[in-house]
Amino acid sequence: MKKSIKLSALLATLLLTGNAFAANEGYANNQTGSPVVKNAYGECWRLPTTYDKARDGLVECGDREAAKPAPAPAPKPAPAPVVVAPKPHTVIKTVSLSAEGLFGFNSAQIVAGNQQLEALVSSLKADKMLKSVAVEGHTDYLGSDKYNQALSQKRADAVKDYFVAAGVPADKVTAVGKGESEAKLTAECTAKKFKKRADLIACLAGDRRFDVTVETAKEVQQ
Repeated sequence: MKKSIKLSALLATLLLTGNAFAANEGYANNQTGSPVVKNAYGECWRLPTTYDKARDGLVECGDREAAKPAPAPAPKPAPAPVVVAPKPHTVIKTVSLSAEGLFGFNSAQIVAGNQQLEALVSSLKADKMLKSVAVEGHTDYLGSDKYNQALSQKRADAVKDYFVAAGVPADKVTAVGKGESEAKLTAECTAKKFKKRADLIACLAGDRRFDVTVETAKEVQQ
């Protein structure tokens, strides 16, 4: 009777082992819902086999490491900052300088040492974005139109030559004589009826001038 019981137990074990091998090769399976038989300590019941548990074993039995999650994709590099180049804007300015102290009366020869002219020359030479320099010569109404036109042209040319000799590019400088066409003080000074011609000449000093119009550019950040 005892031999019969032992034989039955052995047969059951073999059947259990066969099922376990089929379900999870290398482990005992009790077919109660848990795929692997475990002891009271929660340890898997391993069967003697050449089965490579380290490679194909169960993670829950500690025979194989759980698959590591795929590494997170590397963050995309931040886009390079967009650098907007400063946009040049055209700037036009006109400087009006008196002929007094620069030219003698009825003369087109420049008197050296005029501080206003020297300051203007320095500004033009330092301007890296200089586009053009327009010189206009003006006279008062005294004298004939023809004489005044010629005198204003000679004075404008003299200023242009001075700029070029100082280093301002010749192709950027123009000169034109306006004569007495843009005299502004004629009516005001004649109305005063000066008895001395010298006083009239002094009153008209503002008309004896030259205007320098400078076109340049200034960079403005967008």
